[in-house]
Amino acid sequence: MDDAGGTSPQRPKPSFDMASMATATKIVLVGGILLLVDSFLSWQKVCVDAGPIGNFCGKASAWGGDGSFAGLIMGLLLIALLVFEVVRLTNAEITGSLPMASSKVAAYLGFGVVGFGVLKFLLVVTNHAAFAAWIGLVLLAVVGYGSWLHFKEPEA
Repeated sequence: MDDAGGTSPQRPKPSFDMASMATATKIVLVGGILLLVDSFLSWQKVCVDAGPIGNFCGKASAWGGDGSFAGLIMGLLLIALLVFEVVRLTNAEITGSLPMASSKVAAYLGFGVVGFGVLKFLLVVTNHAAFAAWIGLVLLAVVGYGSWLHFKEPEA
């Protein structure tokens, strides 16, 4: 009730509804979360034989090592994409503040993740790529597919 004794219209509260999620959103969220976890695993591994002392190994995640600038940009864009998708799921009023449809914004963020992620992978694969880098490449394809589905969504 307002001060005059009448009732004021209330906006619906933001809610999280898994059933109403688009397929593209599900793909991007699952692939993106798995890619974020994978980005902290070892994408590069170099071992050196130190003779009687033993082997010394150095490891680097997607955030470091060769092409760390690409991994850093990929990671930051990925975090922005995941946050943006979660905000979209809560039905928050973000459409008025964007210059284009929110599905296109999500698609472009996803394309940025894929672009910088593939660049990071190419820089890593030429210099001691570890197993997590190959998993990252598959997850980049998943995020790219979800982003393509977002891009094909009609503008509402």
